[in-house]
Amino acid sequence: MKRIRLTDNNLGSNDNIYNRNDIAELFPISVKTISELCKENENLLIFPHCIAQSDDRIGSSTILSIQNTIDLDKIRINTGNVMGFIGVGNLQLKIQSRFDKGRDDYFLHYMLQKVLSFNLFDLNHSNEQEDVFDFVMFMFPYFLKNALRHGLYREYKTYKHNDSNLRGTINLSRHITHNVPFVGNIAYSTREYSYDNDMTQLIRHTIEFMMTKKYGSAVLNSDRETIDNVKKIIEHTTSYNKGERSNIISKNLRFKSHPYYTEYKPLQILCLQILRMEEVKYGEREDEICGILFDGAWLWEEYVNTILANQGFAHPQNKLCKGGIHLFEDTDSKGRKHKSGIRYPDFYKDDFVLDAKYKRLGSYDRVSEVGANDIHQLITYMGNLKASRGGFISPLESKQDEVPTSHLTSSTSTISIFGIEVCKTASSYAEFCEQMAEKEQDFVKSLNL
Repeated sequence: MKRIRLTDNNLGSNDNIYNRNDIAELFPISVKTISELCKENENLLIFPHCIAQSDDRIGSSTILSIQNTIDLDKIRINTGNVMGFIGVGNLQLKIQSRFDKGRDDYFLHYMLQKVLSFNLFDLNHSNEQEDVFDFVMFMFPYFLKNALRHGLYREYKTYKHNDSNLRGTINLSRHITHNVPFVGNIAYSTREYSYDNDMTQLIRHTIEFMMTKKYGSAVLNSDRETIDNVKKIIEHTTSYNKGERSNIISKNLRFKSHPYYTEYKPLQILCLQILRMEEVKYGEREDEICGILFDGAWLWEEYVNTILANQGFAHPQNKLCKGGIHLFEDTDSKGRKHKSGIRYPDFYKDDFVLDAKYKRLGSYDRVSEVGANDIHQLITYMGNLKASRGGFISPLESKQDEVPTSHLTSSTSTISIFGIEVCKTASSYAEFCEQMAEKEQDFVKSLNL
């Protein structure tokens, strides 16, 4: 297994040059958009799930691009705004945050832990394969919770009966085989809803499999909701048989699409990925892509929300069409007023509007150095909400001596560049979490709420 480690948005870096033959599996990926890859490879998970509704429209971008160099045998891999893990053929690619200077990629794991509310007990980086495997297992409770909030998955199953209580369709050939001479029984079949089906069996096999792994049992007992969810699956899969694992995997190769149980498809994909980590090969094609990817801008914004929500900030949700503001108010011919031009600021509270940016803004001395479109957007939100304070929030590679702040011309309103410093000195993940909690407190203080 060949393994490559990159950072997101690595354009201009000299650490992303590889021999052309070593990364041949990546060439097909480089010419397709993320939306196309997701349609062609159902084993590829991406956050947010509704990539078409992502603010950055990551669905129309690529995971990476390949650029020729002066040396014909070498190429440069340029990454975009996504992080995570990709496996294709005999190659495994890991893309970590460019703001994380350590090899251990604590920052990506930390943001995911905060946003997806799962517990990381430790991180094993002695073996890259184990690192990815542990990471995928840690996400299982999150997917399981989301799925079970729609209710336990059920589907029709056909049951064969042979008794005197006829309540279905008579099976004549089976009846003749088993009930001649006639002794009072009738062979018949019924179709009934069942919670013990291919989907729940796949989840059960994943649970049993995780229980045998180093962190698996701890993950399944990480909180009360996860414990209850695991118990519910076990109670409703009474036909579980360890020897049927390969058969259950095969039955789940065709992903289920249900208008109500929408969150079961990501769980189904993750379960297959967990089982595949143990080299259970179920892919029909050698070039099949599997993995988990995260939109860096989305992840950063949701991580910032875990901090600002405790400070009373509203966080409009574009995908759910909640909390938006309208830029226009029109009056029709009958004098009725209609609002239009809905927009979704990242965060706002009282007279304060904040915009999360997964960009390197920490080195800027003046707000005017920020991109024009970003500034125009923030000023629009401030004007609509009649806010006197606005600001950008970005990851910091070093601590700010002071918060860059500029006044809008002929106005008392100000715009600032705030940030959360990413820890670089932690020797363990536990220490990283402790130091990040301190950095977050420094950020909140800098807001002067």
